[in-house]
Amino acid sequence: MEHLIGFYPMWYVPSVGSATVIAIIATIHVLASHTSVGASILLAYLATKAHRENQPQIYDYIKKYLLALLVFSYVSGSITGPGIWFSATVANPRGISALIHNFVWVWAAEWIWFVAEVTLVYILYYTLGRIDQKSWLRLAWTFAIGSWATMYIIVGILSFMLSPGHEKWFTTGNILDAFYNKNYFPHLFMRSAYMFAIAGTIGLVIASLMKKDISEKVYKDIVKTMSYWGIGGVILGSVFFGWYFSTLPERSIAMLTSIVPTWYYALIFALLLLVLAHFVLTAISPRFVKVHTAYPVYLLIFFLGIYPEEKIRETIRKPYIAGEFVWVNQVIAKDVPAKGIKSEVPTIQQAGFLAVNPFVPEGLKRITPENEIMAGKAIAILQCSGCHNVTGNSGLRPFAKKFEGMTDKNAVYNFLANYLTPENHPPYMPYFVGKDEELRALSAYVADLVSKGGRVSARIEVPAQNQARIDGR
Repeated sequence: MEHLIGFYPMWYVPSVGSATVIAIIATIHVLASHTSVGASILLAYLATKAHRENQPQIYDYIKKYLLALLVFSYVSGSITGPGIWFSATVANPRGISALIHNFVWVWAAEWIWFVAEVTLVYILYYTLGRIDQKSWLRLAWTFAIGSWATMYIIVGILSFMLSPGHEKWFTTGNILDAFYNKNYFPHLFMRSAYMFAIAGTIGLVIASLMKKDISEKVYKDIVKTMSYWGIGGVILGSVFFGWYFSTLPERSIAMLTSIVPTWYYALIFALLLLVLAHFVLTAISPRFVKVHTAYPVYLLIFFLGIYPEEKIRETIRKPYIAGEFVWVNQVIAKDVPAKGIKSEVPTIQQAGFLAVNPFVPEGLKRITPENEIMAGKAIAILQCSGCHNVTGNSGLRPFAKKFEGMTDKNAVYNFLANYLTPENHPPYMPYFVGKDEELRALSAYVADLVSKGGRVSARIEVPAQNQARIDGR
C-alpha cells in the first residue's frame, strides 16, 4: 500500500470558489467587528466627556449607539464569526489545523476577551442610568480595553498567515516569534486607525437620527467628536499602511505591483478620499450630517473598502495559507524543525499525488487511458481550486480563460511542464507536485475542458472500465 497523507475531503464550490464564500462571510464579520471595536473606545471617550462636563444628554446618544451595536455588530458578528470557522475549516482544514496547533492558547485568550466583551456590552446597555456614573465609566473603559484586546490578539494570527516574518520561528517554534512577526505592529495600528473612521461614520448616522432629541450644543459636540476621530483614523491608517507595505515579503510586493488589478487600488483610494471629505465637511458644519449621506458612506466602506482590502490581503498571502509552510492546496511544503513537521513534497513526487490522498477513489489512483481526463479533473480540484474555477468559465480565475484556445493536451503539458516547476513557478502559485503522468492527466483535462466550451460538471466519476478492474480484483 502506498504511503497515505492526512488529507481531508475537498470542499469545492463550482464557479464561485470556496475562498469567495469565506471572503463574503469574513467581510461582513470585519465590518461588524471593526465597528464594535472602534465604537467601544469612542463611546468610552464620550462617556468620560459627559461625566467631566456634566452633559447627561450624551448618555442618551451613547445608549442609542450601544443598541445599534447590539442589533448589528454583536448579532451579525456572533453569526459570521462561527461562519468563518465553519467555512474555513471545511475549505482548508489543514491550514486551520496548523494555526490552531501553533496558536491554541492565543485563540483561547481571544475567546475569553470576546466573551467578556459581549457580556459587558449588555451590562453597559442595561445599567446606563441605573448605576452611578463613575462605576459605569469604569465598565465602559473595561469594555473598550477588552474589545481592542480581541483585535490585538487576532491580528497576530492574521499576520502570521501572511508570513512568520522571523526565520527563527522555524527553528525555535516559539509562539512569540510567530505572534510578534515583522508586520504585526503596522498591521495592528493600521486596523486600529481605520476602525475609528468606520465607527465614526456610523456614529454620524446615529447622531443624525437623534438631532431632534438632544440639544444643539450636545449635537454639535458629538458630530465634531465623530468627525475629528474619523479624520484622524483615515490619515493615520493611510500612514500606517505605508509602514505595513514596507514589511511585506517580496512575493507579496510582486503580487501587489503585478497581479492585483489596479482598479482595486483606485476603489480604495477613492473611498478614502470620499470618507475623509465627508468627515471634513461634517467637522466644518454639522448641517452636512445627513442620514441619507452618512449611511451610504458606511455601506460604501463595506463594498469599496473592506471587501477589496480583504481580497488583496488574501491574494498576497499566496501560495501559502499559513506561516509560509502550508500551501493553499493543503500540501505541507516546508520543513518546520521546531515542530517536527516535514515537507510532504518528496513523498508526493515519489508516490504520486492521487495515490497518497485517502479520499481519491481507487479507480483514479492509477492513471489509465480510460480515466486520464477524470483523474486530471480530480487533480485540478485538489491542487488548483483554492485559487481557480477549474470547471467553469467565470468567477475565480477560471481555467477556461487562462488556457483559452488550448485544446491540444500536449501543448498544455509543454506549457505546464515549464511553468509550474520549482525553478520557474510564479511566486504566488505552488509548483506542481506529483508524477509526470499526473501532470499529463491534468493537461488532458484542461484541453478537454477548453474543447467543451470551458464548462463541465464538477462531478468526479470513476470510468466503468476502471471500476470493473477494481471490482474484479
